[in-house]
Amino acid sequence: MPFSRRFAFLSVLSGFFSVLAVLFFSPAASANSLPWVEHSVRSGESVAFIAGRYGVSPRTIERANELAVREDSVLAGEKLLVPRKDSDLLPTLAEYRARQRGETLVPLIRIEEPLPPPPPPKKAEAILADGIEPLIRPLEGRVSSPFGPRGGRLHDGIDIPARAGTPILAVRSGRVIFSGVIRGFGNTVTIDHGNGFVTRYSHNCANLVKKGAWVRRGQPVAKVGKTGRTTCNHLHFSVLIKGKPVNPEKFLPK
Repeated sequence: MPFSRRFAFLSVLSGFFSVLAVLFFSPAASANSLPWVEHSVRSGESVAFIAGRYGVSPRTIERANELAVREDSVLAGEKLLVPRKDSDLLPTLAEYRARQRGETLVPLIRIEEPLPPPPPPKKAEAILADGIEPLIRPLEGRVSSPFGPRGGRLHDGIDIPARAGTPILAVRSGRVIFSGVIRGFGNTVTIDHGNGFVTRYSHNCANLVKKGAWVRRGQPVAKVGKTGRTTCNHLHFSVLIKGKPVNPEKFLPK
C-alpha cells in the first residue's frame, strides 16, 4: 500500500478510536452536559457569530457539521451541533454522522444523574421526633412538675406521681447503659435508643433491668418509688439528646 494511502487509513482509524475513547471512557456526564449543544440557526446568524456565542472556534463547528464538505452556508432554522469545547469535536462529529444515518449515539454515552445535595443537619429535637419506633408514655398520669427552671435550677425532666410499685415502661426499644443509684435521683435506669438520644427513669423503688440488657418498647424497666431526694412516690423522667436535656413532653403522646 502506498505510504500516502496507508497514512490516510491510519489517520481515519486513529480518529475512530479517539471517538470511542471519548464516548466510553470520559467521565460520566449529566443529562444536560452532552459534549455538544443543539443550536437552531436564526436569520442572519453566521458560523462565526454562533462560535462566538458558545466560545469555540468557527472551524470546530464547520468540521463537526461537515460544512466544508457540504460547501453550503447555514440557513435559518437549520440545526447545528455545537461542541461545548474545541476538544469535543470528535464525539460531536460522530453524533452528526449518526444522525445523517437516522441514528444517535446518545444511548452509548454514560449518563448519570448528579447526586442530590446532602440533607441539612437535623436539630436535636428532630432526631428523636423522626425515630422509626414511636414513643409511648412511661407511666400514665398527670405531670405534677414540668420541665424547666425550678427553684433557681433546671428541672431536667418531668415528674409523674403514681402509687409505689407501679411498673415504669421503656418508652422505646434500646440498650440499658446504666442501672444503679445516682445521688439525688436514687435508683435510676438509663436507656440508649441510638441516634444520640437517651431516656432516664429515676426515684424508683426497684430497677428491673441490668446494664447491657436490650429492652423492648413497653417492657417494665423499674417500679415507681421515692428513693433519692424526694418526698413522694413519683417517676422523674428525662430525655437527653447528645447529652443535652430536652423537654420530654414535646415527644410523648398526650
